[in-house]
Amino acid sequence: GEKLVLSELLQPIRPKSALSSVKKELARVKQKAAVELPLSKEEAKRVVREAAYVTTSKDVGRWQQVVLQNRRAEQLVFPLRQDVATAVPLEQAASAWKARTPLEQEIFGLLHKTKQPITDPLLTPEEAASLQAMSLEEARQRRAELQKARVLQSYYEAKARREKKIKSKKYHRVLKKSKRRKALKEFELLQKSDPEAALARLEELEQLRMQERMSLKHQNKGKWARSRAIIAKYDLEARRAMQEQLAKNKELMQKVHVELPEEKPDDVPEEDLTSVTVPTIPTDASRANPWLLGKPSSPAKEPEAQEGQGDVSEPGVAESKEEMEEEEEMSDEEALLQDFAQKRNVRQQQEGSPEGPGADATEAVSEPLGGIPVTPICAEAEASAGVEP
Repeated sequence: GEKLVLSELLQPIRPKSALSSVKKELARVKQKAAVELPLSKEEAKRVVREAAYVTTSKDVGRWQQVVLQNRRAEQLVFPLRQDVATAVPLEQAASAWKARTPLEQEIFGLLHKTKQPITDPLLTPEEAASLQAMSLEEARQRRAELQKARVLQSYYEAKARREKKIKSKKYHRVLKKSKRRKALKEFELLQKSDPEAALARLEELEQLRMQERMSLKHQNKGKWARSRAIIAKYDLEARRAMQEQLAKNKELMQKVHVELPEEKPDDVPEEDLTSVTVPTIPTDASRANPWLLGKPSSPAKEPEAQEGQGDVSEPGVAESKEEMEEEEEMSDEEALLQDFAQKRNVRQQQEGSPEGPGADATEAVSEPLGGIPVTPICAEAEASAGVEP
């Protein structure tokens, strides 16, 4: 027989409606794209941050003009929105509060008996009027003045602490001299402006002089001065310290003189100008004393006259203050050297030097005493006086 083909047998069979619906679904699925994978955790956070940045930048952008204005301003005072603080009067605060406990009631009763300002006004009408008259600018100005005074006070306190820590002896010596010059200048100005205050200052100086004369604090007789005298032979600083102490003693012991009113030449009689008292020497004086021989010469009176003039005139008028200080230092050095020479002579005499005591005596005589050289007696004067050479 003939062979059967399957395709021929299936041709008369028509597709059912169910198969057609399935085909349509398959075609629709083929047309759609593939499903995307879910985002990772980091990428999801990044997306959230970007969205938040966009919304925040929109909110902050509204303040851009304010920020630019503050940057261009010359001065800023924070907080920018300053509220004026209004202080509540104490009367209102006290009236609003009432005593509740027995102790508070007892205290309030005592205060009311003594008429303490609890509910009464603290300020008098004059004080309240002055506060109302003072404007805000005046109050600020007053506050600025107080702040400046406080700053200056703290500055000078810090400066005094720094100066106190300085250990340089030269610095303190120069500082003392400058203070002394400043005090002299102030006294001169005070003497010109206010004579009564100048007289009061002179009385204070006289009181200090009296105390120095009674105590003798700044003389080289104390324990410290004796120890410095031993060290002063080898140490220059110790010598200067002793000189400063002697200068201080001399300054305090110096008598304060005031300028006398100048007399007119017409008021002075001619007899006072011409007459000079000359001491007379008795003729029957002992011829054994060579100093009584001869006549007193006029130059012998010049130092006394000069000293008298110096006492009357005010110190520092004829010469500058620096020259006076130099002379004081020189006189102190001479006194110190004389003291050292005397101590050396005494020590040589005690130790029994080979030169002998006679040589020490001649050296002591030849040295100046008090800055005045002593002239030896000549042979002719000794012969005339009857003294054997």
